[in-house]
Amino acid sequence: MKAVVVAAALLWDNSGRVLLGQRAAGTWYPGYWEFPGGKVEAGETPVAALVRELGEELAISLVDAQVAPWLTRRHHYPHAEVTLHFFQVWGWQGVPQPLVHAALSWERPGQCQVAPLLPANGPVMAALCWPQRMVVSDVAVASGGAAVGSLAWQEAADRFAARVANARRHGLVVAMIREAGGAAWDEANGWRARGVDRLVALARAAGAERVVVNGPLAWAEATGADGLHLPAARAVQLLAAGGPGAWRARLALGVSVHDRTERQVAEALGADYWVVGPVAATATHPGQPPLGWARFAALIAAPPVPVYAIGGLNERDLPRALAAGGHGVAAIRGWG
Repeated sequence: MKAVVVAAALLWDNSGRVLLGQRAAGTWYPGYWEFPGGKVEAGETPVAALVRELGEELAISLVDAQVAPWLTRRHHYPHAEVTLHFFQVWGWQGVPQPLVHAALSWERPGQCQVAPLLPANGPVMAALCWPQRMVVSDVAVASGGAAVGSLAWQEAADRFAARVANARRHGLVVAMIREAGGAAWDEANGWRARGVDRLVALARAAGAERVVVNGPLAWAEATGADGLHLPAARAVQLLAAGGPGAWRARLALGVSVHDRTERQVAEALGADYWVVGPVAATATHPGQPPLGWARFAALIAAPPVPVYAIGGLNERDLPRALAAGGHGVAAIRGWG
């Protein structure tokens, strides 16, 4: 089987759309839509190939552009095994022209109006639908363990909702409800005692496009969440138990990652996203040395799925996260 390496671009315009090209007649998969890019030639780096291909295909220049590594995906086609290096690109020079494509179209992730997508590009478009900002709850801790519905609990819950709304002013948001500390993991109906259902509703009302629950599977299912997030130790347990079950068709899966072993677990589980850190010092993990951006970039290098940086970060750190190959930033208090 022929092995092919490809560099592809996510060209972002100022309104949050990405560019797709329709493959021309006489090529593999004519009529299908794809992200622009092409084959990495012998002796060429993926970035160099990207610069060359976008010039040849679209007549644009990346001389002063911001180019950030994103996902690396592998796909089996009948004619080849393809490794695709995807890069996010902003600020190129020139107006894209369909020099090799039958047509070009600017599309918003999650609202794509053209079809069909090239098979290897479908999962990538789905990954783009994950918001760049993740707001994490800490209502139980912030309220001092106050009872759900009490004044102290409600004030902490309102602060969480305000952080979701603040982050939403900058862009799309995914909220993580993380209230399942300690013995709560063994409480099948603990989501009621922890107010998880109320926090899911509050996050949605505050503007979160997606809500995931960091807790037992039963909590995510009972509260109508969009996904289940697992701490690293719980992810190891799930893998040892044989991996996700039928619920995986209904819920997205996220996993926390702190080192290469935990990354391997996340990959083996087929997680939809990773949360990696702590990048900077954080009050949540006071005894854990921060990774720093260089180690963060090395740990997540060529990820198959979106990666959120976490640990002492805020909105201002988003460009650093993107430059390091991440997808976005996750934070508790970093959203104001």
